[in-house]
Amino acid sequence: MRGWWQDLTDLVLPAECGGCGRARTVLCPECRAALSGTVPCRVRPEPEPAGLPAVHAAARYADEVRAVLLAHKERGALTLAAPLGAALAGAVRAGLREA
Repeated sequence: MRGWWQDLTDLVLPAECGGCGRARTVLCPECRAALSGTVPCRVRPEPEPAGLPAVHAAARYADEVRAVLLAHKERGALTLAAPLGAALAGAVRAGLREA
């Protein structure tokens, strides 16, 4: 059974990495590298629908990156907003360079 102090600690100190679950870190170095350690690139579905605007991705949607996005979106891990925002900004910059 968890004590109230553990719940309070989890509010102040993150309980686990949003990507891999490592204890006591918002985003461990390995998951941070998976999210922002790649060069954003244009992505296209197969087959590509006519008229689809250019879409750029910060990272491949798999493994740790997928887990981080789902932790933020589905479980309300708001502490992941800053690293996700930084990755998104990189993808937007890549799109603007190509425009």
